[in-house]
Amino acid sequence: MKNVAILGASGFVGHEIIQICLRHPHIRIEALSANRSAGDKVQIQNSNNLQTSLEYKKYEEINFSCIDYVFNCLPNENIHKHTDLLKSDIRIIDLSVDFRLDDKSEYKNWYGFEHNNTGMINEFQYGLTEFNRDEIRKSKHIANPGCYATSVLIPLIELIEQNAIKINDIVIDSKSGYSGAGKTKAKDKLLKEVTENIRTYGVGDHKHIAEINQELTKVKKTLTEVFFAANILPVERGILSNIYIDSNSASLNEIYDILRIRFKDEKFIHLLQINEIPSTRDVVNTNNLVIGLKKGYKENKFCIVSVLDNLLKGAAGQAVQNFNLMNDYDETLGLIWIKKY
Repeated sequence: MKNVAILGASGFVGHEIIQICLRHPHIRIEALSANRSAGDKVQIQNSNNLQTSLEYKKYEEINFSCIDYVFNCLPNENIHKHTDLLKSDIRIIDLSVDFRLDDKSEYKNWYGFEHNNTGMINEFQYGLTEFNRDEIRKSKHIANPGCYATSVLIPLIELIEQNAIKINDIVIDSKSGYSGAGKTKAKDKLLKEVTENIRTYGVGDHKHIAEINQELTKVKKTLTEVFFAANILPVERGILSNIYIDSNSASLNEIYDILRIRFKDEKFIHLLQINEIPSTRDVVNTNNLVIGLKKGYKENKFCIVSVLDNLLKGAAGQAVQNFNLMNDYDETLGLIWIKKY
C-alpha cells in the first residue's frame, strides 16, 4: 500500500484524483492540501458506495514523513519552489507546467517565471504514458503532460516517426470545456462567462505549445514547431483537437494503418474507422483518447480529430497510469471503474 498526498486537492483535477485513489487497491490517501478549504470535510463516494470522510489541510500542516507519493495539482509556478519536498525521498507526479520543459531558459520564455530548482529538471520524466513507459518506470519524478498536449502528441508522434507527414506546417485548433481553466474562479462565474459563448485564446502563444514542440522535435531530432490555438466551449469537460497535417505522399489508408498498428494493443487509445469523427461525448468520464482521420478534397491534406476528457486522460487519469507504471502495477488499476469506450 502506498501512502499518497494530493496537493491542490479541492480543484477539478484534485477531485478526480481523490475519486480514482479511493478506488485504487494499492493507494491510501494520507493528506489533502487546499489552503482556502483547510478544515473542511470532503465527502466522496467510494467504489463500495460508502461515504469516505477526508479533511483538507494547509500544506504546512501535512506530515510528509509518512508519504510515499505526491500528486501535485497546485497551480503552475508552485511546486518548483518546494525544495525540501523535491529533495526528499518522496516521488512526485506533477500535474503543473513546472517541470515539463528540458531547457531551463524556456520557462521564462513560455511560462513567464524564473525556475527555482533548475537542477531538479532532469529528475522529472515527461509522462506521456503510451510513448515513455520504460523511462517512466525508472524515473523518480514525473512531469505529467498538459491536456491539450496529450491530445496532440499521441496521434502525431508515430506519424512523424514513420516520416508519413510534413513537420513544417502542422496546425492545431483545439476546443475545451471550461474545467480546463481550473478553479481560478467560482463555478457560477465560469458558467456565466461560457454560457452561449465560444472564446478563442492562446493563439500562437499557448503554454502547451512549448511541450508539444519539445516532444515532437525529439522524435526525429529535427526542430518541429506547430501553430496552435485553443477555444473554450460552454461545456464542463472534454477536449477536441482538430490537427491539420500534410502527408509526405502517404495515402489516407497508409496513414490510417500507421495509427492502427501503433495503437491496436493500447487499452486507452481507440482509432475509429476512416472518415468517422469522434466527439467529446465518446470520452467524457473515461481515461480514453479516441482518434478519427478524414481526408477532404485537397490532395495530401488530412484532418486528425483527437478527443479526450481533460480531467482524466488529460490530467488525473494519465497521472494514475504513470503511478501504476512506477510501481509495476497493472496500468489500468484505479481506472477500470470509469465508463468504457
